[in-house]
Amino acid sequence: MNVLWMVLFAGFVGVLGDDIFDAESCGSSFYNETIRRPTLARLREFPWLARLGYQKSPDVAPEFHFHGTLIHRYYAVTTVFAADYLGKSLMFVRLGDYHTSDEKDCQEFDGEEICAPPPQDIPVLYVVKHPEHNRPRMSHDLVLVKFQQPADLTTEYVQPICLPSPNLPLSEDAPLFLSAWCGSVKTGISVVPRQYRMQLAPTAVCTEKLSPHISITLHESEFCAALDLPKDSTLPKEVSLRGSTGAPLQMLDRTGKRFQLVGMTSVGVKNAARDVPYVFTNVLQLSDWLRSTVNREEQKRAGKL
Repeated sequence: MNVLWMVLFAGFVGVLGDDIFDAESCGSSFYNETIRRPTLARLREFPWLARLGYQKSPDVAPEFHFHGTLIHRYYAVTTVFAADYLGKSLMFVRLGDYHTSDEKDCQEFDGEEICAPPPQDIPVLYVVKHPEHNRPRMSHDLVLVKFQQPADLTTEYVQPICLPSPNLPLSEDAPLFLSAWCGSVKTGISVVPRQYRMQLAPTAVCTEKLSPHISITLHESEFCAALDLPKDSTLPKEVSLRGSTGAPLQMLDRTGKRFQLVGMTSVGVKNAARDVPYVFTNVLQLSDWLRSTVNREEQKRAGKL
């Protein structure tokens, strides 16, 4: 067995051995495809993908900006910027959404129309920011969002993603996918989630490509990845991840059946060229903190602390 995949398998076993999280259903890939995937995500393709809802007051309609990722029935994760967008109150996390302008999400699958139940709007109790977050450097850009009530996981349209084992190494050929309601200045934000194959970018290459736009010294809690598009791609030149802050970067296991959360979109260049990398929060490096924080919060909820 390839050494990389031996490590991935060991990490996956580590996830399954963690009874704090829903190991039986986490990260399930409904379509069981390893590489060939359409640009537009399909219904129930990423059931952990969340939209963040902000509301200034009860008499004002909620606004949706950015993304979160469900990791537990009581918790999602996102970035610091997304959790505190321009000082707006993060009021709820919307789960199980797909087409943002349709009241009912339906799609044909194997000749049969399938329809999703209504999205779940889960009120936010509070957020826990990583204690080492450094805003100027954007390091440790991670927030745990705690819900007032649990998400309903009895539907396949809302399920948590798997958390990887700590320090799981990644290689440039790792099967990485980003999913988000994103777009470009010209096309606007997509009404259904898009998914793109991503490729890790070495730190030196990332710094060089970003230097004309932003100056950043990457911390171990960050890594870079760029769009991995075929040279003959028919996608428009202005394709970008605009609006994808907090979106999950997922790694698919060798079987094509499970996704693990390895990163979240943290920093990007507006109107970036296709080959300009994006900076991601390194969830692999911070998974110990996530696990210990969820464990502590769960003990508090159970009245053991």
